[in-house]
Amino acid sequence: MIRSQQRHGANLRLLVSLGMVIGLTTSAWGFQRAFEAPATHERQCVSTGEIPPGDARTITVTWRHPFATGHYDIIGAVSESGDSVQAIELGHIVMPHTPTTAAAVVYNRNAQSAQSGVLCLDASAE
Repeated sequence: MIRSQQRHGANLRLLVSLGMVIGLTTSAWGFQRAFEAPATHERQCVSTGEIPPGDARTITVTWRHPFATGHYDIIGAVSESGDSVQAIELGHIVMPHTPTTAAAVVYNRNAQSAQSGVLCLDASAE
């Protein structure tokens, strides 16, 4: 018995065409795919690097998943990696924020030696 190979090719073309129509239709209607959704919460930790004695440094954090706008709340903390207790501290969060970045000022309260630590920022758009 001889089967026609055209029928399988027609089914494949129909399936591909249907997939293209669905893809174009969802794009035209403005459906948002999950990977495109703006972030509502993000936590990012970065090294402060060495901060000279008695000095301050502005540290910028780049969010892995951008927010829809620059209007979101941030809380932060600094943990020290050195032996000096309470030498590094978070001064303030820099305003305004962007959808992709935020910044904070970190102080080294130790007047004798450079210190380093880790700055962690938690942001929430909810």
